[in-house]
Amino acid sequence: MQEIVSFLIQHPEVLEQVITGKASLLWVDQDQVLSIIEGFKRIEAGWGPYPKLWRGY
Repeated sequence: MQEIVSFLIQHPEVLEQVITGKASLLWVDQDQVLSIIEGFKRIEAGWGPYPKLWRGY
């Protein structure tokens, strides 16, 4: 799973395709895909698992 997340960080265009349903992640079930997408959305919103680390102060 960590390798998949690292790949998506390096290739945000692929993440966008996964979100829109134009691409899928092999060997990752739907619940895991939804969790990955939610995690990236939380980070983008600035309220991820460690919000202070992601905000510019």
